Amino acid sequence: MKKLITFLLLLLIVSPVLAQTATPGITPTTTKDKQIEDLKDRIATKVAELSQTQRSAIFGKVKAVSLSTATIETQTKDIKIELTDDITIFQNIKGKRTELSIEDLAKDDVVTVFGEHDATLDLLKAKVIFIQGVLPIRTTGIVTDINKTNFTLTVKPPQGADITVDIEKFTKTTIWDGEDVAKGGFSKIVVGDTVHVTGTPVAKTENRISADRILDLGNQI
Repeated sequence: MKKLITFLLLLLIVSPVLAQTATPGITPTTTKDKQIEDLKDRIATKVAELSQTQRSAIFGKVKAVSLSTATIETQTKDIKIELTDDITIFQNIKGKRTELSIEDLAKDDVVTVFGEHDATLDLLKAKVIFIQGVLPIRTTGIVTDINKTNFTLTVKPPQGADITVDIEKFTKTTIWDGEDVAKGGFSKIVVGDTVHVTGTPVAKTENRISADRILDLGNQI
């Protein structure tokens, strides 16, 4: 941006020189003078606009969202961002970068926003929004039920309510036999086994986890 401002300022300096040295003995016409002044005004306006905007990035939680704007709650203050048609929104879903739309942006999403901050409007014109993935959670407990139709486990932790664990196609299961770790699977887990589960919460469902990894310690009794 500094190079562009320097170029525009050079135009301001060169324009009157060109006008004065065009043809000896001929006075510039009023029309040409007006054109030069208009050019100066346009350049000055552009320089002012460039000086009022700067690249910026923020991190926070979506406090409110509409079709054209959103409010991001950061550690210091709430920042309003502008959502345009050419904005890029994406999220890493199951290890794959997935492009989303404005309609996918929701309240309480944790986001990183890149764009240009307009100091005059106190507005961030968003170019790219990255929605952070849900943080993984862990639980340990004893398997009290196995649903082979729905591919779920019911796990009773030392404290709190029972947890339903969804076994996914990508779930990796290992077994500890007291001496070594071996590859496991849903079919090898039995009621009474102690398991360590790492996964993500299932949206809009309490006490339910989509499992990424399961370590089966077998029956510890």
